[in-house]
Amino acid sequence: MGKNGSVYERELKGILGGETDKLERIKWIDNDLKERINKRPFLVVRAAGSHGFDIIIIRDDISIPIEIKSSKERVINFSSSSKRSQIQAEYYVELLQRTKVMPIYAFRTKSVGGDPWRIFTFDLEYTKNYRILSEIIPKLEKTKSGSYTMKWDKGLSFTSFLEYLF
Repeated sequence: MGKNGSVYERELKGILGGETDKLERIKWIDNDLKERINKRPFLVVRAAGSHGFDIIIIRDDISIPIEIKSSKERVINFSSSSKRSQIQAEYYVELLQRTKVMPIYAFRTKSVGGDPWRIFTFDLEYTKNYRILSEIIPKLEKTKSGSYTMKWDKGLSFTSFLEYLF
């Protein structure tokens, strides 16, 4: 993950972990939601690496691996450049079908007013708490050639995701 990716990873870690100093700097999350996050935060584990999710959030009711992507564009095609993202996503699908854990892809774009994050997941069969959550989160789309793609405008806003979790 590049320099910007690390900054965004820390941003999500601070928000989901209920770090007061980070939450105070975020203008696009209302104060009521910030209080709820602060009262019941997640344990956030940085799991960055070429073969794993960027962060994993853990709480008594749910645990979610999160892959963070950022772009100045509003579309991320997983097949572009080295196809690393596509290979990684295919690996995740295979692993997740066996474990029944639901991952999140958090897509941050630059230069937007308000909430810059959008949330996606895979179109897989989930159980328990994941099934309920997967019903509100848009699925990663596939191109005609079978590559995954994320269109920022079609994602769930991060604040809506937070409202559900907190």
